[in-house]
Amino acid sequence: MTVKESIRYHLIEAVRASAAEAEGKEKLARRLHAATKMRLINMSDDELWELAVILAIPQGKPVQQVFHGFKQAVEEHKSTMKEWVGDL
Repeated sequence: MTVKESIRYHLIEAVRASAAEAEGKEKLARRLHAATKMRLINMSDDELWELAVILAIPQGKPVQQVFHGFKQAVEEHKSTMKEWVGDL
């Protein structure tokens, strides 16, 4: 799987999780969010940078700012991993 395919899959899963949450499917939403978090913490810095580039443009933010946000989110997810990994 290429980096772009991996990122596309990550974004699709995040959207699916949000949709499940909006539909009241809490168990499915928790599982999808957990899978998204796991994928995010396993991304390399290069993959995180490409994801930041994709998301920064529509948000009108600098890529570096979005990238640092991802790095911070990865650290937060790692620190709370025991809380959500059971949903997988």
